[in-house]
Amino acid sequence: MKNKLVLLLFLSSILYAKEVLLLHSYHKAYEWTDSISNSIENSLKYHDVEITTEYMDTKRIYNKDYIQSLFEFYKKRYKNRKFDVIIASDNNALEFLNTYHDKIFTDTPIVFCGINNFNKKRFKNSNIQKRATGVVEEVDIDKNLNLILNLHPEVTKLLVINDRTTTGQEMKKEFFKAYENYKEDIEVEYIDKFKFDDLQKKVSTLEQNTAILFMLLHKDETGKVFTFKNGLKNIAKTTNVPIYGLWDFYLKRGLVGGFVTHSSSQGESAAKMVKQILAGKTVLNIPIIEKSPNSYIFDYQKLKEFNVDMSKLPQNSIVYNEPGSFYENYETELTIITVTFIFFTIIIFMLIDSIEDKRKAKDELQLQFNFIETLLNTMKNPIFYKDKEGKYLGCNDAFTKFIQKDKSEIIGKTMYDFFQDEINFCDTHEKIETKLFNREKVNDYIMDYNINNTIKTIIVSKDLYLGSDNKVAGTVTILHDITELVKIQNEKKQHESFLIQQSKLAEIGEMINAIAHQWNEPLVEMSAIVQDLELQYNIYNITDEDMKLFVKEAMVQIQYMSKTLKDFRDFLKPSAKKSNFYIKEAFAEVLNIIERQLKYSYLDFNIQYLENDLMVYGYKNEFMQVLITILNNAKDAILKLKLDNLSYKGLINVQVSSKQNVVEILIIDNGCGIEDKDREHLFSPYYSTKEKGNGLGLYMSRILIEDKMNGKIYFKDTKEITTLAIELPQKAEL
Repeated sequence: MKNKLVLLLFLSSILYAKEVLLLHSYHKAYEWTDSISNSIENSLKYHDVEITTEYMDTKRIYNKDYIQSLFEFYKKRYKNRKFDVIIASDNNALEFLNTYHDKIFTDTPIVFCGINNFNKKRFKNSNIQKRATGVVEEVDIDKNLNLILNLHPEVTKLLVINDRTTTGQEMKKEFFKAYENYKEDIEVEYIDKFKFDDLQKKVSTLEQNTAILFMLLHKDETGKVFTFKNGLKNIAKTTNVPIYGLWDFYLKRGLVGGFVTHSSSQGESAAKMVKQILAGKTVLNIPIIEKSPNSYIFDYQKLKEFNVDMSKLPQNSIVYNEPGSFYENYETELTIITVTFIFFTIIIFMLIDSIEDKRKAKDELQLQFNFIETLLNTMKNPIFYKDKEGKYLGCNDAFTKFIQKDKSEIIGKTMYDFFQDEINFCDTHEKIETKLFNREKVNDYIMDYNINNTIKTIIVSKDLYLGSDNKVAGTVTILHDITELVKIQNEKKQHESFLIQQSKLAEIGEMINAIAHQWNEPLVEMSAIVQDLELQYNIYNITDEDMKLFVKEAMVQIQYMSKTLKDFRDFLKPSAKKSNFYIKEAFAEVLNIIERQLKYSYLDFNIQYLENDLMVYGYKNEFMQVLITILNNAKDAILKLKLDNLSYKGLINVQVSSKQNVVEILIIDNGCGIEDKDREHLFSPYYSTKEKGNGLGLYMSRILIEDKMNGKIYFKDTKEITTLAIELPQKAEL
């Protein structure tokens, strides 16, 4: 009966053994993979677990068609099998399970290990996030660079050896990100494309002030594949400088040491999680181990070979091959005696000190928190800070007043909760915060906030803040309300537009006079044509040809007068927007309005174009307004001299040229000139040297040229003649 009971228990253990699928990204005999396998198998061998192992072999081949063929194979192979847990070893295996989550191994809990570049946000959006947990693999290049400089103060150069595999290229990004903090301390030569023979020659000639950081070596550019053993071993045999690394499988192969990841620790941590799941614990209640279980590990023989001061090794460092001391030989016995002797003596004092320290720490933390909160609340600018997931962690009173919510309504929410109808607004903020997390430069930016149907224009300043582990914890934002400033600026622009039109209207008197001059001759011609028509009618018989000739001659004069009116009407219209226009055309339209007025002032007017088809970017009608103002001023300055000397020969010369993407227009006259007392005030508003001037002409000319068209207008310092210069850009502003 007893034997039957034992047999029954044995059979039930077989029938009800748990099944675990171990899916490796790489191949068997790859030391990292084998070490993880061994750790998992040793951890689970006494727990009624049957482990099935698959190797995806993606170190050797990895493309879309290959992964699809693996899926088809696994789907057929495990069609009728149900696993209790799947262990995904390294990134490619986890990505495979995420891709085919609904086609194979559906709903099976997943435990991952050896995952590089783990992105928590991306994982939360993955297909398997609700049924997966695991342990992250993370190398720490920063600590290794710091370690090399501390142990080898003479080192000024670093040779970095890496391969071009997917993992290798991710490590490359991590390295140069960490190296930013060491550029001033050490010169780096990075190699990931090489022939192995050439690499051996290179490391054999390195100077004594050089060290090597050995990251990965799986293939060279010829396609030759290296194991962990023969790759590093051949380099260590060739070089005379210290080599440091990032993974434990390179130890005892030539590394001095480093802050390394453990394949065995990865496997052990994953196995512990598997045990919890098999015991009935849900995956969601097993947190992901985000901090990789790394350690400082060194080879004693290599430390001695390169004369490393072992007192400089970091605390809790592991040293392989170190000769045993008396204490090490009897470590267990001495430890038991010592611990037993002092344990009961110090335990009470430790508890008392611990309680006191916690009380002091709590008081200090509360004091610091109160100070920060008071400091924030004294600031008038709205301030808030969020975690990496975008949830509000805190804010000052100014922000609660700005958003019109209590602090209890804000904390724990995201901006999407407060601006539900403004997705573009929220997405813009999120994109900028993503740039910050990617360490990209982000300048202040302006956005409109809709607070209870009131639009406020805000300058937004964002930056990152760090947590207790000096890693990015979230963002802090300061808001600057410029609504009133924008309102004032808009009012200023409207005022300037009003002054422009006022200045233009001030020219109407001159324009009407110009039109009178323009129409004088056509009216005389029309009068002669009408009189001639009447005479022909009374004396002779008018033929059809005679009538057509009269009409044709009359229409010529009428069209001329009509064009004059059109140019005047176009001049009065403000330009709608900036555009490219030809200088020559603008002058032609201006002269069509004022040419006869200049002519009847008995002065010579000349335009010289040093280049053909010169074009500028600005407002054409406003530019014509400036030309009319300047030419009228020049004409008036000449007429002032003619009052005393009717025979005075007035002259206005215009020169148009280009230089360095700018068109220069020089308007030169030999009028009465500018007195020194007036020169610095000529462009001021309401300042005029004319007896009945309104003082707006030159002031508005400066506004139009400099503020509106990004040009320049100024008087050149010349004697006897007056030279006004206008500079305008040839191209649109970028």
